[in-house]
Amino acid sequence: MSPLNMASWKKSVHLPQGNYHAYAWKNRIFFGILVAVVMAMICGPALALPSPSPVRGAGQFNLGIPVYWPYHVMLVSTGLILLVAGFIIARFRKTGTWYETHIILEIVGSACAIAGLFIGIYMVTLSGLPHFRNIHEIVGGVIGILLIITITLGYFIKRANKSKKIVRISHRWLGRISIALLVINVGLGLLFLSIILQR
Repeated sequence: MSPLNMASWKKSVHLPQGNYHAYAWKNRIFFGILVAVVMAMICGPALALPSPSPVRGAGQFNLGIPVYWPYHVMLVSTGLILLVAGFIIARFRKTGTWYETHIILEIVGSACAIAGLFIGIYMVTLSGLPHFRNIHEIVGGVIGILLIITITLGYFIKRANKSKKIVRISHRWLGRISIALLVINVGLGLLFLSIILQR
């Protein structure tokens, strides 16, 4: 960061001259811990599961969906709740720390939803069923991609120069679309689950 940009940044966040480096280090430590927690949330459930059997087929069904659907539902539902909470704070509750709270809720919510997506892929694999065979699974994959794009755009909002307005609008609308699709897909998932478990 050039001295001119650093001076303007410090002025925009109202930091005293001597406190910039301390603030920057606290920020790095916080985001390092946050990334570690997010990675643990994504990788932990998958690592806790046993390795899938190399044998595939209808006889494997009971090893997958009937066993692991609660983990899938729990992670996706938690992600949805956190994403909606982050949206409400950014849209309606802009208090002093709203921005930091919004970031935390959206990152952790996205991590939970994406972890739930991976659990879903894993349990379908264990069940011996083909992937992306219905609208619930296809929309789930689209949601995972949209969440990653939305979080990435959110990261670049304050770092963009000429395109800041476009990045901000894209971030907002992709976030809203992701949440709306997630709500619809949770309903579809519960419908398909009730049909599958009656087999």
